Amino acid sequence: MLKYALPIIAVAASTSVIANDYQLITSLEWDHIRYSGNSTNVRALEGTYFLDSKTVLGPLDQFEYINKTSNIQAGYVRAFGTNVYGLGGEYFTDSGVVVSAGHLRSSDFHENTLGLGYLISDDFIVRAEAYRPRSGSTSYLFSASYNVQLEGNDYVGFTVSTDDDFDYQSISSKYFAALGGDRFITLGAEYERFDGSRDEWTAEVGYYFSRMTSVAVNYDRSKNYGVKAKHFFNPNWALAAGYGSNRDASGLNVWHLGVTGQF
Repeated sequence: MLKYALPIIAVAASTSVIANDYQLITSLEWDHIRYSGNSTNVRALEGTYFLDSKTVLGPLDQFEYINKTSNIQAGYVRAFGTNVYGLGGEYFTDSGVVVSAGHLRSSDFHENTLGLGYLISDDFIVRAEAYRPRSGSTSYLFSASYNVQLEGNDYVGFTVSTDDDFDYQSISSKYFAALGGDRFITLGAEYERFDGSRDEWTAEVGYYFSRMTSVAVNYDRSKNYGVKAKHFFNPNWALAAGYGSNRDASGLNVWHLGVTGQF
């Protein structure tokens, strides 16, 4: 459930937007997990406030691959009897330097993050981040992201990362393209290697029937799979619903509901 411990929910309000430019993006999500007669609920409230407006690429939830806008992130997660709180942000200077910071806390965990990066161009950014837990040694993560701009708003993006001991490496990619007639497609994949001995991969395909309605399916090496549908009822509010399971654990059922607000 690592994804629920990532940065996390906007604490600021925003003014109304013009057309499809947004500054505040928030979401409230609920997962009901049932396995072998046992069940639990995971609730997450998260969001990001951008100091300048962000313009969509067509679909109302698709933005540029490399973010270049300063922002504040914050959030709260309730999972498996534990409350997790997070706060963070990024600041992009006019010279291309980007600094970031974050704080993650639960009843038995405490971690601070500091980052420094450089936006070499609009399509290329490098970063170094330090993670300092309350107990234990500091770890470092280095990454680089590159965007290949195609026709119109279409792109292919790549990100590679590694830790300072080379015990962890990852490479991910995302393809976004317009199909015509307000239809779009996204393809995403990630490969991770842990301790030089364990590999993981995930893949996802998304299809947009229009700028406001989409469906996505995902699958990973551990045989987890899921499907999710999302619909914007207007430019500001969307509802998502999904289902997931595992091919080797038919008794596992995960139902998902989410509400997104963009302003």
